[in-house]
Amino acid sequence: MDMAENLGKSAGVGESYADLHEEDGFAREMRELALSLVMQVPSRPRAVYATPNDEGLAVGDSITIRLADQSDIETICALRCAQSVEYWEVAPSDDAYRLFCTQTEAYVRRNLNTHVYFALVEYDGSVVSMSGLEVVDRMPAIAMQGGAERAATIVSCYTLPPHRGRGYMGQMLSTWTAIAPMIGVDAIYLESRNPSMQLLALDEGYEYVSEKYRIDLRSLDSAPNPVQLEVLESRHMPEQLPAS
Repeated sequence: MDMAENLGKSAGVGESYADLHEEDGFAREMRELALSLVMQVPSRPRAVYATPNDEGLAVGDSITIRLADQSDIETICALRCAQSVEYWEVAPSDDAYRLFCTQTEAYVRRNLNTHVYFALVEYDGSVVSMSGLEVVDRMPAIAMQGGAERAATIVSCYTLPPHRGRGYMGQMLSTWTAIAPMIGVDAIYLESRNPSMQLLALDEGYEYVSEKYRIDLRSLDSAPNPVQLEVLESRHMPEQLPAS
């Protein structure tokens, strides 16, 4: 029995989620259930227990994992900004830091629990670790079974320094494996240069699948060999072009 099935059963859900799915393949009922769960981080590894969190209460041990809601936005942004200071050596007094924090809050407020989800580890009621899951619909490919893929990428993995070395990230990878099907995700991707995260992903069953290349479109004007395009015609031209 896999972890997703275990999680569903522990929350009182039947063996199959198919009858709850909407026409677009996304089960609103399962997503709402996922958002209501609080999961215990057990003493033994690779096990997650869950119970409906209707009353917002932690269960069992003092260390739990749950999905974030709107009341957690300030906490998410504070951890993300703390990560930027530590990992990217950005000074809190820099304009770039303040802009980053403002843009992060705006993004999370727009997209939380629609295009991005956050798992939070709480210790004695305080959030000490988090990871995010950005969801996107990918175009169909021959290698994909069942057509289009609703994929997600794990992002923003951060644990406060005093709470590191306790296995929280490994537990969150297991949590995403269990929760992702409940929010309509078919596949999870992890991009990390951290060797520890790479080993955790392999241990969780991830496979190395591809390399990615990136271009910053804002830098094209300064590129050594910029591509020059000539417009031959346009099917629609505005009656009046904006003044240059």
